[in-house]
Parts: sequence; C-alpha cells; structure tokens
Amino acid sequence: MRTADRGEGAVSYIAVILLIAGIAAAVTLSGVGDTVAGGIEAGICKVAGRTGCAEPAAHEGQQPNPPSQQEWGNRNTDPDKPPPKPTDAETRKGKEAADKVRKYLDSDCAWYQFFGCDKPQSPKDVLSGMSPGEINALFAELSDDEIRRLLKEDGVVGVLKVRADASLLHHLERVAPKSIDPDFTDVRDHGKKPSNPATDYGTVPNGQLFGTTGEPSLTDINQGGIGDCWWLASMGALSQTPAGREQIKNMIRQNPNGTYTVTFPDGEKVTVTPYFPIDKNGSLSYASPAGQPPVVWPLVLEKALAAKRGSYGKLVSGDGGDGMKILTGKSGESKNPKNVSQEQLQKWLDSGAGVTLLTPDSDKVGGKPIYEGPSSRLHADHVYVVKGITKDGKVELYNPWGYDHATITMEEFHKYFEDVDMNPIK
Repeated sequence: MRTADRGEGAVSYIAVILLIAGIAAAVTLSGVGDTVAGGIEAGICKVAGRTGCAEPAAHEGQQPNPPSQQEWGNRNTDPDKPPPKPTDAETRKGKEAADKVRKYLDSDCAWYQFFGCDKPQSPKDVLSGMSPGEINALFAELSDDEIRRLLKEDGVVGVLKVRADASLLHHLERVAPKSIDPDFTDVRDHGKKPSNPATDYGTVPNGQLFGTTGEPSLTDINQGGIGDCWWLASMGALSQTPAGREQIKNMIRQNPNGTYTVTFPDGEKVTVTPYFPIDKNGSLSYASPAGQPPVVWPLVLEKALAAKRGSYGKLVSGDGGDGMKILTGKSGESKNPKNVSQEQLQKWLDSGAGVTLLTPDSDKVGGKPIYEGPSSRLHADHVYVVKGITKDGKVELYNPWGYDHATITMEEFHKYFEDVDMNPIK
C-alpha cells in the first residue's frame, strides 16, 4: 500500500470514530437511553482497538431481580406501615450510592467516551445491587430535584418497583407524579358511571391477592367510577372457568416488597404498587375489593393494564372480546346475538369458554322499557358476563358493577343486544 493510501485510511478511520462518537453523545443526551448508547459505545471501543471493551447492556425489557429473602429479611410488606430505619451500614452504603448517582447525573462523559473516558456506573446498575434499607438511605440523601432526575434514567423505576419498600415508592410518586403509578387525571365520563372521582393513591388495608380461597371468583368483580366494564367483565368471564382462573393466577406474581408483577400473554411484564386510585374521602375510585379480607386481584389487573397502556383514561370503552384476548392471548369469536342459538351459547359455556354480551349505545335504546323507566333491567353501552343458562332456558347475566344483575329470555338476548363475544381461554 502507498503511504498516501495509509494516510487517507487513517483520516477516514478517525472521521468514522468521530461520527460514531457524535451519534453516541446525541443518543445519550436525547434520553433514548443507556441500552442504545451502550451498544454504540461498545462498538467505538472495538473500532478504536481498545481491549476489555464492555458488552452492550441487556435489553431494557428484561425484568430486574427482586431482593432475595436474605436481603428482604423480616421487613414488613404492609404499605401502611413504615419500613425500619436504615442501619449504620445501610446508611454508609446509601451515601456511597448517592455519590455515584450524582456523579452519573452530572457527567458529560458521553462526549469523549472514545478517548478513554470511564463513564460512571449507571443508576440502574447501582440500585440493582442495593438492599431495600440501602435504597431508603440513598433517597434520604437526595434532593427532590435529584430524585426527579434520577427517576427519568433508564431502568431505575423498574428496579425500584421490585426492590424498594412500597412506602418509599409512594413517596417517590408524590415527589415525581406519574413516575411510579399510571396517570388517572385523563379519565373521562362514560355511560352511567360518574365522572372521574380519583384524587390520589391509597392502600387497601389487609388486602389479599385472592382471599382465603386462593382462587379468583366472579363475585370479586366490582367496577368503580370508570367506564371499563369491558375489562372487568372480561376478568369475570375468565374467573368462571377452571382454565380461566388458572390463567389469572399465573399472570400475577406478588413480589417480596408487596408490589405485583403482571405478565401478559404477549410477554410484556408490568409491575404495579399496592396503591390504587382513591377519591377525596379516601374511598377507592375504580375497581373495588369484595369480601373480607378484601380481594385485590381485579384492582391489580386494572392498574396493570392502565400502566401498560399509559394511563387509566385509556381503559375507558372497549368490548369483551378485546379484553379476553388481552388476558388469554387467544382470538375468539364475535357474533351478532341474533345469529347465536341457545344450543350454541350452551356449547360455548360447556366447553369452558368465556362469554360476554354488549348492549347498544344509549342513542339506540330510547323508548325501550327494558332500558328505561321503572321496569328497566339493562344498561346501555355496557358489557355483561354470561354466567349460564337456567333450566327454563333463560340467560343469567353478571353486571360487573357487582349488583343490578339480570336474567333474560333468549328472545331478549336476540333483540336487545349488539354483540356477543366468546374466547376459548385454553
């Protein structure tokens, strides 16, 4: 090779490195995250001929590990009770971690990473190696502004949701609203449910995931002040069958710190805290627990889908077919009730399928006594669970409100409903 060629190659080589470094800096500063930027930086390291280059970080979708039993110790999981005060050793670790977090937040190392700058340890990695007590000590060292900046960093909230005390998570939500819990301020009016009553997040004292029986039940379904009857009815439809109950139980895992990780059939995992929307009087605003002790699995699934979609407002309006598909990962059938016979309906129920029934919009039911007046038995634009068929051929419906249920004839089934959805579940 000629000398001139070698010179041109060196110039091109440096230009490529500068270009990639610029891209890495832009990616980091844009907030895209460590996962992408880390991969670019690892590539720069190898192109530059350096040894010991770090491999790109794991994909952000991977779930952080909850604390081990040894790390959690005898800490209380009751969100209404404060955690123990950090020990001296935990306080020292917390202060060390706070220094690392500040170093990272104040670092502009990405601009010259390829020259050999050692980027500070990411907050996600710092937190992943800390015990709950150490995490409490860390946040005691940080200002509210530092907390808000920290919670925006990749993977931080995910680690905290499985490793931090629930009471700390509630405090962080107050410092940085919508960082830990899904937004509820966008809930709009829908049907006969009242306008959005939620003002804050609160706990369910003595709440249990599945109650004393350890099984989901249709009577656990009690819709609150949000128009998500389609989602609650879908849960209710699954809870009626052995396969559906097993599906619900397999979806929800309670973590050592009292949070819940919900695994949807599409593979997405969503972790939610044991705090749920409440109104100004402290009562639950949306799905409400039934029985004693209070059963909270419907509240957990309602909150998990709100988190998955981005807010509680995005739960308003839907149909049972969509809801059951979200829960099972399987497609079902949607038919006009006029085209479903009693024999077909019974066959679906006998097979262990979930079945829901949708009424028409309010502008389509005017003047019909079954919807209006003192003898009304149905509600417009509402999804019911089909419980079964009586011996005299009537269809029993469960209202996800938890009351005002209905029993209808097959003639009424064909005449007054808009859509019937079936999901095979298994």
